[in-house]
Amino acid sequence: MNQSEGRPIEILLVEDSASDAHLLQESLAEARPGEFAFTHVERWADAVSSLRQKQFDVLLLDLSLPDITGRDTFLRARAEAPHLPIVVLTGEPNEALGLEAVRHGVQDYLIKGQAYGRQTVRAIHYAIERKQVEEALQHTEAALRESERQLRERNADLERCVAERTASLEETISDLEDFSHSITHDLRAPLRAMRSFAQILGEECLACGRPIAQEHIQRITSAAARMDKLIQDVLQYSRLARSELRLAPVDVQGLLRGIIETYPAFQPPQVEIRIEGPLPRVLGNEAALTQCFSNLLGNAIKFVAPGTRPQVRVWAERVGNPKAEIRNPKSEEENERLPAGTDQLPVTNPRSLATQHATRNTPFASRPSPLSTVRLCFADNGIGIPKEAQERIFKMFQRLDKSYDGTGVGLTVVRKAIEKMGGRVGLESEPGHGSRFWLELKAAAESKPSSDMGGHKG
Repeated sequence: MNQSEGRPIEILLVEDSASDAHLLQESLAEARPGEFAFTHVERWADAVSSLRQKQFDVLLLDLSLPDITGRDTFLRARAEAPHLPIVVLTGEPNEALGLEAVRHGVQDYLIKGQAYGRQTVRAIHYAIERKQVEEALQHTEAALRESERQLRERNADLERCVAERTASLEETISDLEDFSHSITHDLRAPLRAMRSFAQILGEECLACGRPIAQEHIQRITSAAARMDKLIQDVLQYSRLARSELRLAPVDVQGLLRGIIETYPAFQPPQVEIRIEGPLPRVLGNEAALTQCFSNLLGNAIKFVAPGTRPQVRVWAERVGNPKAEIRNPKSEEENERLPAGTDQLPVTNPRSLATQHATRNTPFASRPSPLSTVRLCFADNGIGIPKEAQERIFKMFQRLDKSYDGTGVGLTVVRKAIEKMGGRVGLESEPGHGSRFWLELKAAAESKPSSDMGGHKG
């Protein structure tokens, strides 16, 4: 029975020998009573007529018919009924014709007189199942081809979309650059004019003896200066966000020395900045790191309680192993000023008291850094930062205490720059107990940047 539909298997038997056809039908009826229903014809033309009038489950085809013989028989059958399982009946003892039929897509073959009964039943079932598998594979292949076609179309659509968006993005970037140029020249120019005229008014009011007017003029001048600084900071962040930073080995210790020598605000005796060396070379961008270090040091000496002398310590640690610091094993509570001449590092400018006081030597100074990642720490004795605000301060325009001057952009620039160099930024702080900001970067000792990268090579 056709198990999927609960009916007999419909067989079209094309056999010109009535005796062979009768023998085959009798053997199948004996092997599987009631399972098969036969339609018998003796000529191929009659078979074609039957195929066009009725649905069959399998075709049993003799290869020697009165109106067609041999190879043409199964080729015509395949063309006429491409979706019908076919089992050919051949009288060739060498089986060559039957094998050729199978190679051309026929499901199976039987040698007449040698295989009837159960073997024929197996051949019929096998032919049906094989045809079903073949059609399933064909359907899968067709579905796969259709999926590939759709994928190609979607890829083409995606490429067009990417090209359009890229063009739009490039146009937007160009507009932003034009806008930045406009801010730099068109907006800052009126601010400079305001400051200049306010200063002129201030000078003229000195003789008029009106302190209230002088105070108002000073507020105008200060507000214009703050706005100009804010515009500069936003432009700096915008340029940093758009640019690709080229990385190269950077001498952190030398860079910090240069910053301390350059900025008068970092000079003793009003502040104390100690570099607890050695500080390893890192893989970074010297210009971006200069800005980061300047911002961190500037915040450290600015955000202190009134009347407090700013004290800042800078050192390096192994990431994930705080006991293995590459600095002198001094007490964490030690913040006292080092006397001049104690363990001083060679300085770029021997006359610079600030640099001599800011750095000192250690037993590890001559060793190359074995670190894969370096954490640079900046600790201060400032007012501290509440835990709930420690993530917020890295966002644009966030100022926790507006009694201190600032734009709320400096730490945003630090985080963006360090992240673009492949690093991380964080802090540990408690109100009234100062803050420790840290930067993590790859150590230059284990990095090999390409020779065409820019940056500090020393």
